[in-house]
Amino acid sequence: SEVHALAAEFRTASKAVARALYDTYKQEGETFAEDWARNARETSGAHGKHYPNSITSETRVALGIVVETGPDSSRPQGGMGRGFELGSRNQPPHFDGLQALGPAEARLTKAADATIGLLLP
Repeated sequence: SEVHALAAEFRTASKAVARALYDTYKQEGETFAEDWARNARETSGAHGKHYPNSITSETRVALGIVVETGPDSSRPQGGMGRGFELGSRNQPPHFDGLQALGPAEARLTKAADATIGLLLP
């Protein structure tokens, strides 16, 4: 019965951590999208004036916390993300998302550590 009690404590703690981290991941995903869009505004030119506004972030819970950030193909020029990011025969790659990724990873790691630190005694 002690093992069952310990397992229950781990489940409760795990749920508390997941709830706390959800908001952290959501905020960092939105910041990543804003940084990516800012980079895209600098590089996309007149031919890609709608592309920066297609960059979004969505957070959901699946087997863990999932954050999807990038061009939304349902928005104007969102389907052109691959061409802007990786280039095409008409333009060189911009790598706007890649440039935003490094700082986003560092911020997320720091924020997640801080969030978990608040939960630990």
